[in-house]
Amino acid sequence: MDEEQRALHDSWDSIALTMGRVALGAVVAWMVCAGLRHGVHATSDTLLTFVAESGRWWAPLVLVGLLVVGGLARGLLNRRPGWSEVASDGVERALHHYHITYEDPADDPRPRYALPTFVLALRKAAATLLTLGTGASGGLEGPSVLLGESLGAGVAKLTRARSEHTLRTCQLASISAAVATLLNAPFAAALFAIEVVYGNRIVYRKLSYCLFAGIIAYVLNNRFLGFRPIFMAPPHGHTYTLAEYGLTALVAVTVSAPVALALGLTMKHTRRVVEHVHPVLRGAVGSLCTAGVALGLFYGVGMDPRHVLGMGEFTVARLLAGEPGPLTAWWFLLLIVVGKLLTTGFTLQSGGSAGMLIPSMVLGGVSGAATALGLAATGLVRLDVGLFVVVGIASALVAMVGVPLAAIALVLEVFGATYGPPAVLACGLTYVLTLRLRVYKEQPREAPARALDGLAAVPTS
Repeated sequence: MDEEQRALHDSWDSIALTMGRVALGAVVAWMVCAGLRHGVHATSDTLLTFVAESGRWWAPLVLVGLLVVGGLARGLLNRRPGWSEVASDGVERALHHYHITYEDPADDPRPRYALPTFVLALRKAAATLLTLGTGASGGLEGPSVLLGESLGAGVAKLTRARSEHTLRTCQLASISAAVATLLNAPFAAALFAIEVVYGNRIVYRKLSYCLFAGIIAYVLNNRFLGFRPIFMAPPHGHTYTLAEYGLTALVAVTVSAPVALALGLTMKHTRRVVEHVHPVLRGAVGSLCTAGVALGLFYGVGMDPRHVLGMGEFTVARLLAGEPGPLTAWWFLLLIVVGKLLTTGFTLQSGGSAGMLIPSMVLGGVSGAATALGLAATGLVRLDVGLFVVVGIASALVAMVGVPLAAIALVLEVFGATYGPPAVLACGLTYVLTLRLRVYKEQPREAPARALDGLAAVPTS
């Protein structure tokens, strides 16, 4: 048997030891990610709610001041050794750290052990809290991927795992636990970890450990924090008309891929705005631009800053609840899309530590709602806006990172099985249409030949 085949025939002692490492990594990842999520919500939600609802004339000045102070602090930190590695999204860095384990033909985990593990995770958590806690725009899912990878590698190093196969299992399982902590969706988290790393190949041996880690995070969430789904959708029947299937497919074609492309172009152009600024001041200038976009929309059209700042869950929750007001106007939703693109771009390109995954899902959901309202305005059709929000969220995730199974599982676990059929159709179409689109350079959309962990080779004669 070759090296990979031998890795499939672990002894029971080896399996038990790996399960122990995975469980330890899952608990550590849950503790760090749950604490980070609580910290971000406690600071960002309080600040943005105060600005939106206090009615005090000086409240926006507090927002601007905190954003700028946070940006300046990030600029100073990013000049220190090791801190520049935790700037921006985090997924790219995590993928690089994972795939570096394949560069040495020997089964030697030391190339990854030579890089920071627990220290990197703590720096990423601190930088993310400093970014999102001051009201900037972005998500927690991107940083959680790097947190999970670093903590998993740290556990493997601490427990003296001497095989790259074991190291990679710990890395993937902790990524799954970190994402499950934030989404409260263990199956989607496990599939996400596998798909984002291996592209179009499902590595079932690794998937089983990811499921185990995801369930541990899920149980800890519900035991100590209570069950809180990330989104709540209104009930929907199991039956859909042909028109609904056709229109949800239209969302996949006309919304999801353009959203991913628009996010990529926004990152490119916002980087051009801030790249000429001195690195120490880059975060402060990016924060000023972020605040300018949010307050321009606030004073111009009365838009609640929570629609374009923070993580964006505020907007999706109100769309799914069907609240009356400006969110029932398609043009207002398009303004949210433009504003969210700009604030997220300025946050990330100025050195902020925040994720692109949740913003892309928010942009997809808002764009889907805008499509539904725009079609309804013609008077030809009457549509369920919530359905288009759900489909937009799932298909945008596929367009960004090419994880169709994880996106479908997310819909089933978070929104319910009744939303499954149109989500399956939209995610499948989106995956085919965006197969050549790559947001993260380190992510393979097609699995490399070397990535065979957990796959039995077919003997040849």
